[in-house]
Amino acid sequence: MLNGWTVPAVFIFVASQATAAIWWASGTHTKVEDNTTAIVQIAKNEKSVAVIQVQQAEIVKDIAEIKATEKEIMAMLQSIYKNIDGWNTTGYE
Repeated sequence: MLNGWTVPAVFIFVASQATAAIWWASGTHTKVEDNTTAIVQIAKNEKSVAVIQVQQAEIVKDIAEIKATEKEIMAMLQSIYKNIDGWNTTGYE
């Protein structure tokens, strides 16, 4: 009597294990795809951050140049104001 149920029981056990393995593998595949998508997005973000950092460094250089130019302009304006004051004190109004 036991021998009559052994083959179907083994078949049902193997079929259920195979089904479980396929179900588990499909879930794993979905997780791998999600992780791959996240990794690709991180790589894109890193590239964007690198570009922004380069742009920021260039902006800092530009600001330094602008400050140096501003100092030169201020010195020229001071010199012009001194000349104008010199004209006013000598009677050239």
